[in-house]
Amino acid sequence: MHKFVNVDQTLCIGCQTCMAACVVNHTGKRIFALNPDSYDFTPRIHVVKTKETTKPIHCHQCPKPKCLEACPFGVITLGNDAVLLDETKCRGCGKCARACPFDAINMTMTYHGDTHGQPFRMVAYKCDLCAHTETGEPACIPACPTEALSLFDPVEARAKALAKAKAAKAAKETER
Repeated sequence: MHKFVNVDQTLCIGCQTCMAACVVNHTGKRIFALNPDSYDFTPRIHVVKTKETTKPIHCHQCPKPKCLEACPFGVITLGNDAVLLDETKCRGCGKCARACPFDAINMTMTYHGDTHGQPFRMVAYKCDLCAHTETGEPACIPACPTEALSLFDPVEARAKALAKAKAAKAAKETER
């Protein structure tokens, strides 16, 4: 199982700093110093705000991703540490986004870069845990001003839970 970004909904204030950090990390552009019409704002996460909660939606990096099964063009693959989506090959059909049970794939109109000769192109974007970075840490985590985001490792969490259960069982047996 892959790691994924975990959200503490009680700490998230919906500021969307995580989205900006994501775009900066993936484009390398200083987005606040540019004309907003000169590039595409393409975060791989999105913030949802309701009356009850505010939280960014991230890919859960599923071990058997429904999005991978749904993509008819082989654009989505299982990497070593994340589920990867090659935006350059995406044809914008949206089947992956509809298949995702977490609503974690954003279908976005892009107007810059390779639009395949059209005025715009629909492209799927999803969290890749900033797989291309040297630090290996998703850019959204250190950017969050309320520390609402953390990297969750299901394998590590399972090992800790098993160790705790084993210790509790051993303690119970010594009481007898």
